[in-house]
Amino acid sequence: MTVYVDSLYNYGWVVHGQVTPSCHMFTDMLDLTELHAIASQIGMRIEWFQNKVSAPHYDLKPDLREAAIKAGAIVVDRRTAALIWRARRALVKTADDVQSRSPETS
Repeated sequence: MTVYVDSLYNYGWVVHGQVTPSCHMFTDMLDLTELHAIASQIGMRIEWFQNKVSAPHYDLKPDLREAAIKAGAIVVDRRTAALIWRARRALVKTADDVQSRSPETS
């Protein structure tokens, strides 16, 4: 599994009176274990996790982005991030389809 961080962007965050750019830390897989492990390693709390079906992620300020990169996250641009999230949504749909056809759910 791979954990990614996308480019810093101004989403309107204001921290201590300063406009602060942020980014997303996310994965391309259904299993979120490594994503949460890196988040914990860089000081993020699980409560900060954004459990979005289409794109589960953590929001990071610049200092945490650098820490995530040092912890092994791969840097991608926003376009690549969108492609990764699109592919992950397809994985989720496939997994849901398989689960709905499974004999245990019938």
